Amino acid sequence: MLQLVLLMGITLAALVLFIGGWLAVDLVGLLVFSALALTGLVGPEEALAGFSSPAVITVLAMFILSAGLSRTGVAYRLGQPLQRFAKSPEWVLIVVLMAAASIFSALINTTTVAVILLPATMDLARRSGRAPSRLLLPMALGCLLGGPFTGISTPPNILVTDSLRNAGLTPFAIFDFTPITGAIVLAGIVFVVVAGRRLLPAAARGQVAASGGTEASYQFDAHVFSLGVLPGSPLAGRTLMETRLGSALQLTVVALRRGEDLLLAPRPDERLQEGDVLVVHGPVERFRHFHGSKHLRATPGHVAEGLAERRLLVARGVVAEGSALVGQSLAESSLRREHRVHVLALDPAGAPGAAQGPTGPSGPTGPNGPNGPNGKGMAHRPLAAGDALTLLAEPAALAEVARLGLLAGLETPALAQEEHAPAVPAAGPYMSLHVPPESALVGVSLAESHLGNKFGLTVVGIHRDGALLCMPEPGEVIQGEDVLVLHGSERDFDVLRSLQDLAPMPTPPSLAAELESQRIGATEILLSPRTTLTGKTLAELRFREHYGLSVLALWRGGKALRTGLPELPLQFGDAMLVYGSRKSLEAVSRDADFLVLDQEAAQAPRLDKAPLAAAIMFAVVLSAILGLAPIAITALAGSALMVLFRCLSMEEAYRAIEWKVIFLIACMLPLGVAVENTGAARMGAEVLISTVGHLGPRWVVAALFLVTVLGTQVIPTAALVVLMAPVALSAAADLGISPHLLMMTVAMAASASFASPLSHPAHLLVMGPGGYRFTDYLRVGIPLTAVVMAASVWLLPILWPA
Repeated sequence: MLQLVLLMGITLAALVLFIGGWLAVDLVGLLVFSALALTGLVGPEEALAGFSSPAVITVLAMFILSAGLSRTGVAYRLGQPLQRFAKSPEWVLIVVLMAAASIFSALINTTTVAVILLPATMDLARRSGRAPSRLLLPMALGCLLGGPFTGISTPPNILVTDSLRNAGLTPFAIFDFTPITGAIVLAGIVFVVVAGRRLLPAAARGQVAASGGTEASYQFDAHVFSLGVLPGSPLAGRTLMETRLGSALQLTVVALRRGEDLLLAPRPDERLQEGDVLVVHGPVERFRHFHGSKHLRATPGHVAEGLAERRLLVARGVVAEGSALVGQSLAESSLRREHRVHVLALDPAGAPGAAQGPTGPSGPTGPNGPNGPNGKGMAHRPLAAGDALTLLAEPAALAEVARLGLLAGLETPALAQEEHAPAVPAAGPYMSLHVPPESALVGVSLAESHLGNKFGLTVVGIHRDGALLCMPEPGEVIQGEDVLVLHGSERDFDVLRSLQDLAPMPTPPSLAAELESQRIGATEILLSPRTTLTGKTLAELRFREHYGLSVLALWRGGKALRTGLPELPLQFGDAMLVYGSRKSLEAVSRDADFLVLDQEAAQAPRLDKAPLAAAIMFAVVLSAILGLAPIAITALAGSALMVLFRCLSMEEAYRAIEWKVIFLIACMLPLGVAVENTGAARMGAEVLISTVGHLGPRWVVAALFLVTVLGTQVIPTAALVVLMAPVALSAAADLGISPHLLMMTVAMAASASFASPLSHPAHLLVMGPGGYRFTDYLRVGIPLTAVVMAASVWLLPILWPA
């Protein structure tokens, strides 16, 4: 009697702690284990037997096998067909997930199915923009509902079949369980869709739903929008690099949608086509500065009007020895700021060829120009003696530069023969832009407009109030009704015009979630304590070209920065949100200058090992189905083969094991032994059966189902079936009803472990990723158990007449 009182006290205390959530579930398990052993309810060997239990070993091995499938991309591919439903309503997602889980559970161990579908469900939640807590529990319930489909799919089915055989009765055939299980699956799916999903937590505590914690901190989703390339757009046929979306608008093209295909992290040399939709990340206000006639309007008049009289000329000179320009970058120099001289091109000392004007190889966007492919970072490169500069300025300004000795050998017709010097129209193409009063550029300086250093265009004049301001300073503030006269190449003008033609497109809320895959990812990196990069800018480092990653945002001073990143000197403590291929992320993780916070994001899948990993998993499952060896042995052997054939490393295998789950199961198994040792389970079952036996077979089925389903919430199903099978056979003999009816009842009830995370490893697997609490399982599991019980009590006497 004392033992029963102790057992009841320990069980009730554990249930209170589980439901209250004040302690970690694995700690509660350790306390139960200690109490059972110290009070003598189980012996030392029985207490420690949980750590060598086949169930514990199976779960441990399944974690490793799952990691092997994940690292080689098999799990991703297996769940890929589910992703086509990402844009469907929530009820459709739940139906698809539960049906798929039930079907897989017919032939594969239920825990294995949950392990395989877990990453696919997380990906589906991310792509659909829903919290994982809305989908993970339905997926686990689908696994449990479909578990009893065949005679070999769950331990309870195998055990009741063996019990019938040992009693000299006809055992169940392999598909005898299918009709009742099919009805239960259908009833369960209908319940979850109609009522159960309303009981699921909307967003689990401490969990971020569709995007990870890093993306949420940077407000990744809020800065993703779409732009369409309209028919006839000048952008069609151009590469992404030529669009200047990155350099001019500080926008990163993270994906390209072409028809039904979504190309993630497209290369800079990817050529655009009409109808393409660019998915970009960055400050939308930068795009608005240059979009449509509301902000900038091309005007046919004003082109070079009045500039001929001011005689703007093109000249070329060389940085002299001892010049004040030596050691300064173009950005630091006083050429434009003080002398109103604009540098069209820079030819480094010793570079082959000479400048050929603004539209030639040394023009602003030519190969040697500051904005050309060979000139990236030229604006920040210190000038050296012998560097050749191509300039645009008024004759007086050029004369002043020559007088100060800043440049030697300054060649310009204006200095040699000013009366007959060619006027500015001979220097290259022009374009005039009218700035409406409501333009986003009003109140912005010329330097901040980035028309010059990003588009390769020079504002050579501003028509304002009937007057012409020639060669305005970079700090000149743009005003409403200004007409900007720009100098550059036709190619640069086409780019500016085409950006005005880009059409903003509707952006689905789930789009940001589609921007990651097994090959492409986003993660946060920090400058390491040993970094040598402090004080350098991303432009100087040529970060995109060198590392193959785009910097989407920089975290500094408690906030995310998105503008001016290429010119921002890096500081120790800076964190960057980067986006690109996982191979590039993996390479950065090996760089001593950086620390990658999410190592999993920086792991490129071992796709070449995928067939081998799939073969190992298939062999494990097949051997268990055929009974060649116990599932615990085959799963552990499969785990060893995964490591041996380098589907994953030993360190990755250790990291894949959820030790909290392992300790919880191992510590709770002795509770089932204590219930058996004290006779509590048999005593309670016999009392209930004797109480309702005279009411008829259907009441006996209901009572037996109720006792079994209550026990399965805290007692391992295998132990529970061993306890309940003799009771069912005895009751059938005493009452003269079909033993197959009562044994089928025990099997169905033992698999109906829906109301507790402790009742099945599939529940424990989704508890952490879904952020579920004990009460979440109770809210959904108790009514679902009632539905399954009602279906079983109604159908079992029909399928197996008494």
